[in-house]
Amino acid sequence: MSIIFTDSGCDVPQDIVAKYDIKVINIPICVDDVVYENGEMPLKDFYDHMRKGSDVKTSSLNPNFYVETFEPYLKEGQDVIYVHFSSGVTGTFNFLKQAIGILKEKYPQRQIDAIDTLNLTTGAGMVAYEVAKRNKEGMPHNELVNWANQNKTSYPVFFFPDSLKYLKKGGRIGAATAVIGTMLQIKPLIHVAQSGKLAVIDKAMGRKKAMNALVSYVKKYGKDIADHPFIIMHADDEQGAEELKKMVLETFGPLKIRTCMVGTTIGTHAGPGTLAVVFHGSQLVINEK
Repeated sequence: MSIIFTDSGCDVPQDIVAKYDIKVINIPICVDDVVYENGEMPLKDFYDHMRKGSDVKTSSLNPNFYVETFEPYLKEGQDVIYVHFSSGVTGTFNFLKQAIGILKEKYPQRQIDAIDTLNLTTGAGMVAYEVAKRNKEGMPHNELVNWANQNKTSYPVFFFPDSLKYLKKGGRIGAATAVIGTMLQIKPLIHVAQSGKLAVIDKAMGRKKAMNALVSYVKKYGKDIADHPFIIMHADDEQGAEELKKMVLETFGPLKIRTCMVGTTIGTHAGPGTLAVVFHGSQLVINEK
């Protein structure tokens, strides 16, 4: 079997991590100039810091970190697959590729592959889960890589943030748009496009209409959703997640719904109160602006 790695940008649930022995790399976060490297800060504390106005950001991992992380397994004669969140929103993937180039020269007999999921949070995490499950069932390394690349867009992600200030901070929207949108309670509907970048595809007036919009995207782009996990993600908003779950069940009937919290890596940019749906279907084809 290969060794399956992923990162905190993929938000793989802990029970799946444990069951399929997935190695998770926690991308460091910086809160008011204090660096937390290994998921040391509880998620609720993290979002409380954001609500209080703390300066929160992620830190990149350098190529040497990846070399040091993978090398012990390669020395033991094991192969590595890394399922990474979208290169469209982070430069970290390039550092990972640099590390793999170094290691392939040093260990030419070993197989080392990185999967750019072009997705975020549990949409990317579902790829890690499916790869790890097939790995445990005995699928060969090359077939795992091929399967992942062919199916990595099968779990689209649609979400809306509660506040526009984090999108403004990340340069996704302008300051004037953020101020006006906040005053009018406008919620941008955001999708992780096929390019792996975030795209604002619609706007809704208020949270209720934004939730209805999420349900409408499931209707339009879902495929066999009752036969696959359905995930509702929330950034420390259990009440909102439960309300959205109720709407989904009323619309589609019984589903295997899992409710999870958005982790620190994606939460840094989305902000507290964000709600998202992740389901089996097809990615929306859009023209990038």
